[in-house]
Amino acid sequence: MTNMSLEKSVKGQFAIVFSDSDWKFFKEMAGHSFSEAAFLKKSDFKRVPVNRRLLVRNSRKRLLIGIGAELLLKAIYLKGGYCINKLHQPPKNCGLKIPFKPADALAAGLTLDATETFTLSQLIDSLNKVDGLKTVPTDGLKIARVFRNKEGHVVTMAHAFDPASFRAIEKALISLYQNAFHECLSVRFSVAPNENAEWETTPQPCA
Repeated sequence: MTNMSLEKSVKGQFAIVFSDSDWKFFKEMAGHSFSEAAFLKKSDFKRVPVNRRLLVRNSRKRLLIGIGAELLLKAIYLKGGYCINKLHQPPKNCGLKIPFKPADALAAGLTLDATETFTLSQLIDSLNKVDGLKTVPTDGLKIARVFRNKEGHVVTMAHAFDPASFRAIEKALISLYQNAFHECLSVRFSVAPNENAEWETTPQPCA
């Protein structure tokens, strides 16, 4: 088996055209990533040398936040009835741009690619086009994307910690949970010493 056919075979194991009914599972899995990121401690990495635990913990937190952000946005698109799968071999200038619904693809005679979904960048950039979604501060989502990309591609020995980055992500998530899911979110990604972590959602109205 060639490398290309091997890769295609493995991708096929996860191939699926997602439907609007999948949004709850995406949201659930996003929540697990966010919750783990919020409460993760250095002591959770007992198999890591002591002098590397802070570095590894912070790296894992950033990666989980980035993963959670992508899953949450896909939940929002699916909940709104939009496709998260890309088009399969669309013709040039087909005119169908994210966000679109299955009926739009069908009317254009196009099919969805079961092996490819929209990127986090595409999801963020088109979020303002989702029907019924109020203005969301996207700076935090862009930071989450940077976190995910950095941790997935490189490692660094040091990082200039800026708590404002985490506060911006928290602000974006609070807005998304309120506007898209009608839930009140209490969130704090514990990073600084003695910082209390929070992750809890409750139905609106918020206290």
